[in-house]
Amino acid sequence: MAVLRVLAAHRPPLCFIEGGENGSTPIFSGYLIELLPTLLNQANLQIVYELTAFAGSGGGMQANGSWTGVMGELVAGRTDLALFPLTLTSQRAQYIQATPPFMDDGYGILVKTRRLDSGYSFLLPFTGFTWAMLMVALVAIMLLLTLLDAVTRNARLRAFERLHGTQKLTKKRRDAKVMNHAIESIMMAVGNGAAPTSRSWAVKIVYIAWAVFCVIMLAAYTANLTANMTVSQLGVSFKTLQDLAQSGLPFGVPADSSIAAYFSSSADQAARLLQLKMREFKSTADGAEAVREEKISAFINDYATVQYFTQEPPCDLALSPETIGSGQLVLGLPRNSTLLPKLSTALLQLSEAGYMAELRRKWFVDSSRCSSDTSASSGSGQLHLTQAWSVFMIVAGGAAVGLLAAAGEMLYYRRLYTRMFALRQDVSVMGARAAVKKRVTSGRHIMPNVSMQSDRSGVSNVTGPTSFKSVRFR
Repeated sequence: MAVLRVLAAHRPPLCFIEGGENGSTPIFSGYLIELLPTLLNQANLQIVYELTAFAGSGGGMQANGSWTGVMGELVAGRTDLALFPLTLTSQRAQYIQATPPFMDDGYGILVKTRRLDSGYSFLLPFTGFTWAMLMVALVAIMLLLTLLDAVTRNARLRAFERLHGTQKLTKKRRDAKVMNHAIESIMMAVGNGAAPTSRSWAVKIVYIAWAVFCVIMLAAYTANLTANMTVSQLGVSFKTLQDLAQSGLPFGVPADSSIAAYFSSSADQAARLLQLKMREFKSTADGAEAVREEKISAFINDYATVQYFTQEPPCDLALSPETIGSGQLVLGLPRNSTLLPKLSTALLQLSEAGYMAELRRKWFVDSSRCSSDTSASSGSGQLHLTQAWSVFMIVAGGAAVGLLAAAGEMLYYRRLYTRMFALRQDVSVMGARAAVKKRVTSGRHIMPNVSMQSDRSGVSNVTGPTSFKSVRFR
């Protein structure tokens, strides 16, 4: 029976190779090692395979037309399958065959994390948009409370004038308490509010909704502030190729690789500017160590390969937000290989079934030895408006109920206040039973012994002797 010759190289977490020194048998593990038997089984290939450790890189074409690295092994026919994160390029595709990509993340930029020291740490609990909406809500509540107080106050004043005239109205009673509502709203927002001074139920209802809103937002702010003060905030200094170009340090790439060829012959202007700063390293581990020691500003390689080093202690490396190129990682085979059709179909079937995603989660997420708290963060631990919109609805609901209550108060002072005042006067003079009997027998509401007379301004004044009790009015 023919044996399938499979080449594998140490590229964590895609492939781990342990041992193999002094003639010992190496131990293989990792993403691609676990994928291989499943892939062969899915392709219905009952084949015995033999893994061979390889210490080289992906390889490139020499001036004489020969290939180095994994490409050289495939072109020369010394291996049947390269279990290696080989980036497919137009040049390589002319000399080998390849399966569909098992990953397509592009090239990642590995950089060192730095502690973010900011004088604005107190703003970190909320996002900028959430802070803006809080300010909008505060101003809206201040204006709404002032408006409701002014409208309901005006209705009470008119009702008071109809009974007592204008002589008893002082300037203090006429003025709306604009500054009072502003101070009350702000004090409640910082957790030190008191009951509103207004007698209007509409104002009180809106203020209650605002108080509930402030309690919830203050609790969220305190929790997030504590988390942000406890957990170190980390960030990256280099986020794009332009940042690397402005840095005084060189950057690294794997030697004899597709990414090195990318910077040497790329049409990307930012990449061309970086050609003189490029340094080649034999392995990704050497490049990562150089980044830690700040000998280079960044190390660029396949995203899946450099991602592994962000998940290993001392957890001081991170990936910048920008990725470069397409970086399609494929399994390479020699030209005219009869295995390609079955392996390609099987790989697509595994991807459609979700097996590839599950395998990636196992080797790239679950195997991480760095907690999410120590990784570089961009907005983590912040309250977003999408998480707090329902809390803002409490304020909106309170405002709606407050407007309805204000309409009810205005209706009361226009239609019922005079009658209720007359009823209270009758009750104080003749008792409740006699007052009720009087209204039942008369069939109409009778004012107490009060005579109303209109002055030249059209405002009714009280004349004649009255026995009104003192009326408290604010």
